[in-house]
Amino acid sequence: MRRWLDSVLNRDARLQVVGMAGTAEEARAVIKATQPDVLTLDIEMPGMNGLEFLSHIMRLRPMPVVMLSSRFDKNLSFVAKAKQIGAVACVKKPVFPTPTAVQHLCDQIVAAVRGTTGAQKTSSLAPRTAANSKVILIGASTGGVAAIEALLSQTPQDAPPIVIAQHMPHAFLVSFVERLNRLSGRNVDFAQDGDVLNPGEVRIAPSQAMQTCIAWHSNAWRIQHVEQQPEHMFCPSVDVLFSSAAPWARYVAAALLTGLGTDGARGMQTLLQNGAQTVVQSQESCVVYGMPGAAQRLGAAQHEVDIGEIGPLLMKLVATPVHMGGGL
Repeated sequence: MRRWLDSVLNRDARLQVVGMAGTAEEARAVIKATQPDVLTLDIEMPGMNGLEFLSHIMRLRPMPVVMLSSRFDKNLSFVAKAKQIGAVACVKKPVFPTPTAVQHLCDQIVAAVRGTTGAQKTSSLAPRTAANSKVILIGASTGGVAAIEALLSQTPQDAPPIVIAQHMPHAFLVSFVERLNRLSGRNVDFAQDGDVLNPGEVRIAPSQAMQTCIAWHSNAWRIQHVEQQPEHMFCPSVDVLFSSAAPWARYVAAALLTGLGTDGARGMQTLLQNGAQTVVQSQESCVVYGMPGAAQRLGAAQHEVDIGEIGPLLMKLVATPVHMGGGL
């Protein structure tokens, strides 16, 4: 991993790797000798782990630190702890090192130095305008894997960011994220607290003790995690995801796909009442019509179409510019 990082970071004209270390003891010596502008730090290291070392850094030699680990999607507490200690950003090691994933990593490291991580990507990000600041939210349960794959195949690579809540045990979601990465050719990853959502990216809500929400602030869409509450029947909860976007509903298109139960129906109703565009999957194309049917009974769905039509319809709905004053 260190050799790979050295290779990809040095290929970015904005970055130069001045040293590498495999342990905290080695890292101390490298930091002292090279005085780096930013440090990437893994959680798992021999001897002192990354979080302990991060604590020492923040006490003795404060500097921008980007935590880079494969464990963030498996245990969200690592993210919260690292940011509490002082990490500027927490980035999951790319499952597949696509050019988009590598660019995202490099942008996060550069942004850490410039003090803009979590606010926006750096030079590669186009200015936020009404045309590129929409977001698409999707909820699904039983039968959702095939439906989501079909929907993503119908949307362009530069589509607005997509956030998905799919009912599934976390171990299966890990495989699902990997599969979507392979099939879609996009930057597909788990939603992490503080993530900035950019066009073309897909984020999957993890199935753990934290619920995934979105919010618009500092000129960007961001992921926010909140603690699961006793009244939340599911994690991830489609209702929680949808409802979180209600203050910015004019800039949201939401789709509720096949699934058992009613999760997402009330959240979709809240979005519609606040100005969002809403779509549900047709009964004929659903494996289970429970969730879309519940939304229809509440009058929360503006459109009901077959799964093969949802992607193009969503693109049509988000294509109309919206004035970016007021709530955004």
